[in-house]
Amino acid sequence: MPNENIDPVQIEVAAADGDTSSTYMLDLTDYMLSGEVCTGIALALAEVTDQPADHMTPLASVVDCDALQLLFQPRRYGDLRDDVSVSFPYDVYTVIVHSSGRVVVQT
Repeated sequence: MPNENIDPVQIEVAAADGDTSSTYMLDLTDYMLSGEVCTGIALALAEVTDQPADHMTPLASVVDCDALQLLFQPRRYGDLRDDVSVSFPYDVYTVIVHSSGRVVVQT
């Protein structure tokens, strides 16, 4: 099983009206290579929201986890897919999953 510590890199952007938005970048390469894409995304969202994963809205209620798994399934020889990305809303966040293993969570 991949390492459960997913450390997000946070980038804050201040708008002209004083509001700030945050973008979090996370590396889920190990989860993708082990066939646990949705587990990695759920843990990443838990890290970003600072909540236990079992207290959050289930990921399967907003996205088809089986489809994500098939889409990001490693190639026959264990390499990640090329140039595939998917975005979906999760609560107040936009989640963008890239086949490179990078996940971006935006507020």
